[in-house]
Amino acid sequence: MNMPPPLPVSPSYANGGGPSPMSILYESMDQRFGKDCTPVRLKRNTVLFSQGETLTCLYLVEQGEIALTRVSPDGRETLIAILGPGEFFGEGALLGGCPATFSARATRRSVLLKLPERKFRRALEDPQSCRMLLEAVARRCDDAWTQMEVLGCTHVRDKVRTGLAWLSGRIGVATGEGVRIDMNLSQMARMVGCARETLSREVSELRRQKAVDVRHSNGRISFFVRNPGGLIDPQ
Repeated sequence: MNMPPPLPVSPSYANGGGPSPMSILYESMDQRFGKDCTPVRLKRNTVLFSQGETLTCLYLVEQGEIALTRVSPDGRETLIAILGPGEFFGEGALLGGCPATFSARATRRSVLLKLPERKFRRALEDPQSCRMLLEAVARRCDDAWTQMEVLGCTHVRDKVRTGLAWLSGRIGVATGEGVRIDMNLSQMARMVGCARETLSREVSELRRQKAVDVRHSNGRISFFVRNPGGLIDPQ
C-alpha cells in the first residue's frame, strides 16, 4: 500500500499567534483527501447527527457554523463548542470506536466535508499527522476542563465573568476595541450554564462598568470584551 506524502512541519503554537493544530490538520486533510470527501450542505438549524449515533466519517467544516451539544442523564443540554471554517469534529468516536458523545447542529447555512473513516485512519499512518491530531485533542481537553470550571462556579457573577474570559481566549478575535466574541445570548448562556435572563442582567452590569460592549449587525450579536483578564480579577 502506498503511504500518503508526509505533512509539512507545523509551527509552534505555544505562544499563540500561529495557526491552530485544528486549522493545520484541516488544511492537510483537505489538500490530501479533498477529492475523496463528500460535501454536505446544511440549512440553518439542521441536525447532522444526535448523541449516541454511530459515526462513519470525520466532518470538516468548510463554511458556516456547527454547534456541538451534550445532554446529561437528567436532561440538561450544554453547549460544548461552536465550530467554524477550518475546524473538524467526530475524531473521538472514530478513534474510540464508540457512539458520538454529542449532537451536531448547523446554526447557520453550512457546508461540511465528510472524510471516510478509512481515509482518516490512513492519514494517521503519518507521524506528523498523528502529532497534530494529538495537539488538537489536547486543546479540546483543555477547553473541556475550563468549561467544567466555569460550570462549577457557585455565583452567577463569577460564572459569567469567567465564561467571558474563557470564550475570549477560545473563539475571540482581537480588535482595536477589545476581544470580539460572535455569539448570541442564548448560546452563551448554554455554554456557561445559566439562564439567558440572568446572563443578560450580568452583561448589562458589565456594560455599565464599560468592561463589555454589545453590538448588533446583520442579525448577529457580538460581545467586545475590553480586558478578559480583568474580568476574572477586576481591578
